[in-house]
Amino acid sequence: MRYSIGALALSTAALLLAGCNNNNTISGPPGTGGNCGGPPSANQLELLYPIPGSKNAPQNLSAVYVSTKGTLPPSNSFNFYLTQSNGSSTFTGLFQPVNASQIPSPHRSPSYSNPTYYMSVIAGPSGSGYIIGPAQAVSLFWNDGGTGCSPHFLVASFRTK
Repeated sequence: MRYSIGALALSTAALLLAGCNNNNTISGPPGTGGNCGGPPSANQLELLYPIPGSKNAPQNLSAVYVSTKGTLPPSNSFNFYLTQSNGSSTFTGLFQPVNASQIPSPHRSPSYSNPTYYMSVIAGPSGSGYIIGPAQAVSLFWNDGGTGCSPHFLVASFRTK
């Protein structure tokens, strides 16, 4: 009996560690594996472009733009896990600071004063091109790439033309 409980505990630990693989890949779809949680709540992250809930976002987007109240923690590995209704998915690039004038129009305005703006480039594995096709439902899940977690937290969604 003691051997069975020990073997069960060891196999459970191995499964949990396999789900957290310490890089920007996940072992299962959003909602499985170790939870990344959501964006830091103090930052009140908001998607600005494309506008959340939009049904007319351009296809072939090259980046998404967000705002935060204050700056994100330094040396973070924050990005999005992007999924499409056709089953394709990719991780976006790490958030890079930008000026408000760099955000394409039309875009949403932040709900707070003095926002900090970031963009996250949409690219495939190893920086290769990634195409979001026409008439796609797109979801952006929060990811903390430095932890090896699985994205669960839906930040925003939109549809392409």
